[in-house]
Amino acid sequence: MIANHTFLLAAGLALTLTGPAAAEPAIKAKPAPTTVKDIRACMSDNLVKRGALRDLQIGIFDKEGKVRDLIMKLYWKPSKTKGSRVHLRILKPEVMLGSSYLMLQEGRNEEVYFYLPGADRALRITGQNMSEPLWSTDFSYGEIKQVLGLLVTGETQRLADATVMGRAAYALETKTSLEETGYRRVVNFVDKISCVLLKSQFIASGDKPRKVLEGDLSTLLQADKYWTMLGYTMRDLQRGTYTTLALSDLSIDERLSEKLFSPKEFFAHNP
Repeated sequence: MIANHTFLLAAGLALTLTGPAAAEPAIKAKPAPTTVKDIRACMSDNLVKRGALRDLQIGIFDKEGKVRDLIMKLYWKPSKTKGSRVHLRILKPEVMLGSSYLMLQEGRNEEVYFYLPGADRALRITGQNMSEPLWSTDFSYGEIKQVLGLLVTGETQRLADATVMGRAAYALETKTSLEETGYRRVVNFVDKISCVLLKSQFIASGDKPRKVLEGDLSTLLQADKYWTMLGYTMRDLQRGTYTTLALSDLSIDERLSEKLFSPKEFFAHNP
């Protein structure tokens, strides 16, 4: 986990849940959602309304257990029409400094841009390229948003509730485009108390997942009125690799520059 957490994060850690036997949350649970729309809205309530920035550390593990680390800055801000905008920028290693990713989401419409240092502009990622690995991790261009509570887009239905890591969870199944995502469907499990994503199964064929994303329950916490999961692991069951993701330095309600989320300027703007 990245050091130097902010005071807000430190305060939130005092409320960390360590498993199914953890204490009840400090505030009453929200009214129970009943529809897919309700559940998505409950998840959206955990997104800061004016924006946020935080540090992100990724560990990449191959079959032999070797690891490569990436350290990034993550910027998030809602759009003017209630969509979401995500900007990731690599800080380390230095050979990748400045490499950047931008996702703009409005309902089911998404635009993804990728920039490599030395290029004169960002490249828009579309179609099959959306399923390609992001910075050689086990996350694709389209999957990284899952850890922020921005679920894969597509036709979604509610399945029977489930128990995940000892916690009651809503189950949502989304049919996706195999050509664009590499999967026919994605099943997400959302914690009933916090409305935070606990687990995702990415299924290309049959019922066996190709990839599984799981949250680290010991990092589930509440800061102010927002719930968040600070740690996730994405496992590629076909390749036998996995990638860990750790969020820290939670700074909410930041007034972030619009240039950070402009396809023409996000990679060049120095916040």
